[in-house]
Amino acid sequence: MPLAEGVSARITVKPYASGNITPGAGPDPTVEPGATGGQILRRVSSSLTLSKDTYQSAEINSHRQLSDFRHGVRRVTGGISGELSPGTYEMLFEAAMRGTWDITPTSVSNTELTSIAADHTTSTLIAGGGDPVASGLRVGDVIRLTGASEVTNNGKNFTISSFSGASNRTIHVYPAPTTMAADTTFSMAGTGGTLIIPASGHVSRKFAFEIWNADIDVAQVFTECRVGGFNIQLPPTGIGTVEFTVMGRDGIAFEAGAAPFFTSPAAETTTGLVAAVNGLLQVNGITRAVVTGANIQLEMNPEGTPVIGSDLVPEIFLGRSLVTGQITAFFENMELINSFIDEDEISLLIYLTTGSSAATDAISFFLPRIKLGGASVDTSGEAGQTITVPFTALKASTGDATTLRITDTAVIA
Repeated sequence: MPLAEGVSARITVKPYASGNITPGAGPDPTVEPGATGGQILRRVSSSLTLSKDTYQSAEINSHRQLSDFRHGVRRVTGGISGELSPGTYEMLFEAAMRGTWDITPTSVSNTELTSIAADHTTSTLIAGGGDPVASGLRVGDVIRLTGASEVTNNGKNFTISSFSGASNRTIHVYPAPTTMAADTTFSMAGTGGTLIIPASGHVSRKFAFEIWNADIDVAQVFTECRVGGFNIQLPPTGIGTVEFTVMGRDGIAFEAGAAPFFTSPAAETTTGLVAAVNGLLQVNGITRAVVTGANIQLEMNPEGTPVIGSDLVPEIFLGRSLVTGQITAFFENMELINSFIDEDEISLLIYLTTGSSAATDAISFFLPRIKLGGASVDTSGEAGQTITVPFTALKASTGDATTLRITDTAVIA
């Protein structure tokens, strides 16, 4: 009999038609979410498991031994971790942020902005009229020009890093465009999808996850699971990673001819992986070339509270969306320390690409309003000295009124 190997395991996720959880026994998984379809996930590892509360007797008796040990409520706990790539985890990001991807990118015409010029030195696109922000453009958006007189600017990804000037007409972008005189024949449009933590209309979602060990033909299906948050890690010389925390209500095993449970799931995505060396990191609109690491965490503290008369929790409750993180950088001046001391509100933009071509897939994370929780300088050794800056993100009062905005060029209709 073979033993299970990790490389033979397949993880599949499928959303339920409704995100509501009804107390008591869960739905028959063959009916809801159903055994057909799903999406195979790219992954590094999974710690999903069915766990149970346990408790033992406290009774003291003449034989001085334990009389009883019992199982209590069941829960699915753990997470799924993978290397970050555009489009791969769109369902899980959507569930964690309790929003909905906007897959209708903003399109801005020459009628609205009159003209567009480009300046390589200042890395800007300059509108001749209108208001790009009022037209729907936002920091972190990945935009492309078409019909511009300078052809090298056409079809190229430009991520918006900030706006300035009268009516926000100076659009600061990365990478720097080729210098171009004012052009009246252009069109400009965002690409991919955008996702925010909404101020209202929060959506509850639930999923079934299957881990199928093909070599021993055993599948574990974890049902009625909610995503409780994520942790994005960006090392300076490695692949970006993401881990999603999950809590669910139950788990069912299938084996032999009954495995796998999900039939004909969609294939894994094929987008490239992002690395921190390919892209841009800006703190308060200033590009930082000395950052040695960054992470962003969203945590909703999922809670499954037991009730009398059922070995399943009645609901997986989600709390507030708490977004925190940390930046480490070489120590070069007092700017970050002063921002901490003065309790400044600053912004953070991280833009990551899968390669160096003009229209390569990319993903951006924009936190419009963060406060630093410290600024600790590590004075040790003989090499460069580093500063560690933890932060907490807050809801912005302007624009999309959100704590976090994600743009992903691979999220399409």
